[in-house]
Amino acid sequence: MSEQNTVNIHGGNVNGPIAVGHQARAVMTAAQPLVQQLGDLIDEHEAQVAEPALARRDVQDIGRELAEPEPDRDRVLDALKRLSRRAAEVTVIVDVIGRIRDLLP
Repeated sequence: MSEQNTVNIHGGNVNGPIAVGHQARAVMTAAQPLVQQLGDLIDEHEAQVAEPALARRDVQDIGRELAEPEPDRDRVLDALKRLSRRAAEVTVIVDVIGRIRDLLP
C-alpha cells in the first residue's frame, strides 16, 4: 500500500507554511521581505526609535529565527514585542510588525 500525504482543512483560516510528506520542510520565506523592510524602516526613523541599536538586534534575531527549518514562534514573538515597544512612536514600523505576527503559524 502506498503512503498518501494529504492536508485537510475544514473551516477556519490557515496562516503560515504547511509541509506534508517524508522529510518535508516549510519555510517562512514570506516574512523575510518584511524583516528586511523593518531594518530599513528603523534606519529611516532612527530618531523616533528607542534604543535603535537594540531594535536592529531584534530585527536580526527575527530574521535568523525565521530562516531556521523550524522557527521558534515564541522567540520571534518575544523579539516582535520588544521591537513594538522600541518603535511604538512609528506607525509604519508597528504595522510591519503586525504583518509579520500575522504570518506566524
